[in-house]
Amino acid sequence: MHDRRDDADDAHTDFEFDPSRVLGASDQVFETGRATELRRALLELAQQATRSIDLVSRHLDPSLLDHDMFAAAVKRLVLGSTRARVRVVVLDPAPLVTHGHRLVALAQRLSSYIELRVPGPEHREFNESWLVADNAGYAHRRFSDRFEATINFNDPRLATHLTNRFDELWHRAQPDPNLRRLHL
Repeated sequence: MHDRRDDADDAHTDFEFDPSRVLGASDQVFETGRATELRRALLELAQQATRSIDLVSRHLDPSLLDHDMFAAAVKRLVLGSTRARVRVVVLDPAPLVTHGHRLVALAQRLSSYIELRVPGPEHREFNESWLVADNAGYAHRRFSDRFEATINFNDPRLATHLTNRFDELWHRAQPDPNLRRLHL
């Protein structure tokens, strides 16, 4: 059921890893409007997370998040610590049910560590997207259908603000039976 994409670009993007961006240490805001830059920043945040990832996304943006390296970073996080948690709010799960997604498949296998929910009725029109890693670094998009993002690897103040907003979404969200693995 998984819609396989070309994974050759997993190892190479035109935006190279920046060793000066260290989660919890590098307080430098940068903005991007390019998918390749945002994809790399999201990957770097996930790879460096040691405690938590909170993610809200329209449909888990396949071009940004549905690749082996991102799934491996999330898997490493949750299997590396019994206290690690990954919480995901998916605003529109329909494409995931139809086409599949590596993160959904991983959540189905590691459901004790990775939780997926859909927003409550009061948040159905929500249109932002963000990833917060270890409540320190973030990548935030004001419009989930665009690649324009603000990113910082060490801004606990704004990361906490986004986490608090995420908590509001999370507590009103609910599991979607379509995203759960069916055990036959």
